[in-house]
Amino acid sequence: MTTQPPQQPGYAQQTGFPQQPGYPQPPVPPKKRSKAKLGCLAVLAVIVIGGIASVAGAGSDDSSAGAETSAASTGSSKSSGSSKGAGSSKDVTPQQSTVDAFKAYVKKHESAKTREAAAHVTKVQGADKKNDILDTADIYTDYTGDLVSADAGNAKLLASAFADFQSSRGKASKNGLVTVYNADGDILSNGNY
Repeated sequence: MTTQPPQQPGYAQQTGFPQQPGYPQPPVPPKKRSKAKLGCLAVLAVIVIGGIASVAGAGSDDSSAGAETSAASTGSSKSSGSSKGAGSSKDVTPQQSTVDAFKAYVKKHESAKTREAAAHVTKVQGADKKNDILDTADIYTDYTGDLVSADAGNAKLLASAFADFQSSRGKASKNGLVTVYNADGDILSNGNY
C-alpha cells in the first residue's frame, strides 16, 4: 500500500507533479545542437553534393573510354592486338593538351603581363569537365610566393585569363571556380569562370 505525502497547508495539490512548497515549475529549456552535430551535418552535405556532382559529371567523356576498355578486355588476344593497331586514331591526330591550348590562347589574346605569367603555368586540370553544379579547374605554376606576394597578382591575371579562355571554347560555367597554385601546392589565387 502506498502512502501519500502529507499536504502542506495553504497549497493545493496538483496532479501529475510532485508537491513543492510554493515554487512554480521551471520551463523546459530548448534543446541545443552541439557543434559536433552541426559539423557532422556539414560533412554529410559535402559528401552528398560531391556524390551528385560525380554522378552528373559522368557524361560522354567517361563512357567512351570505358567502352573502349571493356571492348579490349572482352576480345580475344588476336582481336585485341589488331584493334590496337587499327584503333590508333589518337596517334594520327594528337590532341593539344589543355595547358598548351591555354598558353596559345593567352599568347594570342591577352596582354604582355598575362603572357609573362602564363609562361609559369606547368599544368591545367579539370578544364574539360563540366556539370554546372560545381565546376572546378586547377592551374599549377612554378611560382614560389604566397597569397600576399607579388606572385598572387600574376595568379589573379591567370585566373582571369582562364575565364576568357573557357568562354572562347564555349565551356564557360555558371558555377565555375578556377584555383591557381604555387610550386608547393599552396593557393595563390582563385576566380570564377
